[in-house]
Amino acid sequence: MKNKVFLSRRSFLKFISLLAVTAAFKINSKENRNFLSMNDSKKNIEKDLVKWDSIELHRTGTEGDNETAHWLAEEIERCGLIPRLDSFNFTKRTPKKSIVTNGSHTAKGLPLFDGGSTSSDGINGDFGSLEDKNVIAVTKYGSSTMDEATKNLNNARKRNEHPAIVAIADVSPNKPGLAVLNAESYREPFGPPVLQVATKEADWLLNLKKDEKLTVFAELEDQSSEALNVQTQIEGRDPSLNPLVVMTPKSGWWTCTSERGGGITIWLNSLRHLSKYKPLRTVIFTANSGHELSHLGLDHFLENNSSLIRGAHAWVHLGANFAAKKGQVLWQASTQNYMELGLLELRKENLKGIQSWPVSSRPLGEARNIFDGNGDYISLLGSNPLFHHPDDKWPESIDMDKLIKLNNMMLKMISKMANTAK
Repeated sequence: MKNKVFLSRRSFLKFISLLAVTAAFKINSKENRNFLSMNDSKKNIEKDLVKWDSIELHRTGTEGDNETAHWLAEEIERCGLIPRLDSFNFTKRTPKKSIVTNGSHTAKGLPLFDGGSTSSDGINGDFGSLEDKNVIAVTKYGSSTMDEATKNLNNARKRNEHPAIVAIADVSPNKPGLAVLNAESYREPFGPPVLQVATKEADWLLNLKKDEKLTVFAELEDQSSEALNVQTQIEGRDPSLNPLVVMTPKSGWWTCTSERGGGITIWLNSLRHLSKYKPLRTVIFTANSGHELSHLGLDHFLENNSSLIRGAHAWVHLGANFAAKKGQVLWQASTQNYMELGLLELRKENLKGIQSWPVSSRPLGEARNIFDGNGDYISLLGSNPLFHHPDDKWPESIDMDKLIKLNNMMLKMISKMANTAK
């Protein structure tokens, strides 16, 4: 007698629901052939990454950041679309003298951009730990705000009991070096000057003699400046439908090729594709500066387009790190249907190390801005052993096979979302 399989009512309804979503996201065979041809060729992706990597510094409002904006605008024009360079004002903080020395050893570093600044004379004095008051504190920090060492550093900054802090990058298992922290409080800097230094400087900074003194320079020059977001729009066949928004950050601390390059090339490939195959609904593309400075550029875009947060059909966030070698892929979504659909598409690409973020939890990256406004979103990002590291450069930092698969997967997702009326 053959075995019978029975589904509970709950399991059956879940199965039918996922089938319905998958069916609604079908794409026509002509488009499917085009995706496959893009997957067979690495030319667009390599060209984009080489161009991105040729710009050494992508920090917000710098010459490199502006060069990136004009390059993206040129790529938009090549698709027959109209680019918009959207400038926003901000207070630019430029690092000047940034070292710590005991007279015999000297370490170069980078100040925290949301901390205090020393004068050009620096600060000289006794050293100690975060628990000691009125001394130059020497401590460690991790690769994110969730690391215990970073939490201890930020708590000490809030107490503001030190004339300056020297913070050593302790970013294991990531690559040692000057992997710096984002300025999450850029609009309201707080606490004493903090100089971030590379991992190797622990050899002497953590072995100072009691009678030694330190001199710290963590000088930041503030000036009024502008930065550029880049936008374009592809009009849909049905203007009555709410638009889809595809966003990616375009700034970072250093070159940041595996951190930012994946999002940039998929953003460009999406608009290249949809400019050839006109979508059902309008698609808005925005590449924003200010990522490392608490999302200044996205905030500017949202202030000018506040109705889009909830009014958009959905937001596609092409986030950080998913192109990195030896990094995992993280999928985030605002609904269970988007979560299951994204994970299904990722599994189809035979990708390993896929992680997912709980639907009900505040997500990472720019998706958090959409979550805070109760908007719908899907979000692709990942981990990176070269996160915020100066050595994050082409081609060594890129997992090209993984990126091609993710490019293929996200083009399908974006096209499906742009061509469904539901």
